[in-house]
Amino acid sequence: MDNLAATNLIVRIFVATGFVYFVTATVLLALNLNGIIAVENDPIFILALYGFVAQLIFGVSYIFVPGVSHTKFASYKSAVVEYALLNIGLIVLVSSMLLAGYRGLAVIGAAALILSVLIHAANIWSIALPKKTNHP
Repeated sequence: MDNLAATNLIVRIFVATGFVYFVTATVLLALNLNGIIAVENDPIFILALYGFVAQLIFGVSYIFVPGVSHTKFASYKSAVVEYALLNIGLIVLVSSMLLAGYRGLAVIGAAALILSVLIHAANIWSIALPKKTNHP
């Protein structure tokens, strides 16, 4: 798979997953507002923020930053790890908020989210940095 195809695949996965979380958060919010289920707003907010907004920002930045800096993608392996940590962290954190007595899992979920954000920042930084050339 060439660089463009691999980048497009990663972007599509981030964006598609983001919309799954967006629909989920919207349905939960609608059910909660109508009194059909009783859910605190915090898990819904986390789903919308990290599930939708972060996924879209992460995915779209992998298109824009290489295009603006005229460089290739940094590391596909670390992007896959970033994606996995973001989603595992999100699911664990939201699950810990929904299940009474499982607050200890919140720390694990939050740590995975933080690590995914740091990996993303490192990837974007690596892509955006000017590359050394051998030109005099």
